[in-house]
Amino acid sequence: MSKSAFLEEEKFKETCSYLSYYISEKIDSGLILGSFLNRCIEFLPLQSKITLNISDIPHMSVPSIPGHGKFVVYGKLENKNVLIFSGRLHLYEGYDIKEVVYPVNLLSNFLTDNLIITNSAGGINPEFAEDDIMIIEDHINLMFDNPFFGNKYSSQHDYFIDMSCPYHKKLSGIAKEAGEDIDFKLKTGIYAGVKGPVLETRAEIDAFRKLGVDAVGMSTVPEVVMANFLKINVLGLSHIRNIARLNQPEFENKNKEKKFSHSDGFKKEIFIGKRFAKLIEIILKKA
Repeated sequence: MSKSAFLEEEKFKETCSYLSYYISEKIDSGLILGSFLNRCIEFLPLQSKITLNISDIPHMSVPSIPGHGKFVVYGKLENKNVLIFSGRLHLYEGYDIKEVVYPVNLLSNFLTDNLIITNSAGGINPEFAEDDIMIIEDHINLMFDNPFFGNKYSSQHDYFIDMSCPYHKKLSGIAKEAGEDIDFKLKTGIYAGVKGPVLETRAEIDAFRKLGVDAVGMSTVPEVVMANFLKINVLGLSHIRNIARLNQPEFENKNKEKKFSHSDGFKKEIFIGKRFAKLIEIILKKA
């Protein structure tokens, strides 16, 4: 083992040792929350709830992008143990992809069965509306990166991962049923992951539609790849924050054009938090 690999392994052990002081049981489901979705934690009826500041957890970086929480929450939902990451790191912030997928590795250490990965995304499908929730049925990796690129091959850890079905069909079915239970019809579609942080040009939006993309965002794909490698079942959910509209009058007049603002997400934090919480509660109980 190289010195750098040894140091990384030691850091991981220290992180797990710290968490194990508070978490002594197997985690049934993990949850990674995307932009402006962390308020849903307030509306989840978790029992024996423990909140840990990420700044106190060894070797974990604190999310700094607005709309991302800076804590980890452990709790029980009925008889299920749940670990929630209230925010995430992004490649566009300059983090190494191994840092981005670190929470997934931690969940694997606690023998986690299922992982719900959420994000805020731009709607490419013209039939979508703002505040829809989309079940991700597949994705296109336009980040042109993954957690294994550049690693030396090891026969102990085969990184030729079959990604032909990265999202667990049973979990997606449970999510669809959960939406029906609360009279909320979920959309389904293809998610495109880009590095960001700049948004798409009209030409790119048009190209995405031709590729069959329904929503685009700047996260999720690295974590999904790592979860598949670690044999963790994945459910992907996208909150459609805004719709990319082409060839409409308001886009022809620059004075009337409404520009996207990331910070506008604060205006709907509680609204979308409640909506996500109802959905996720049912999914976690049934998963």
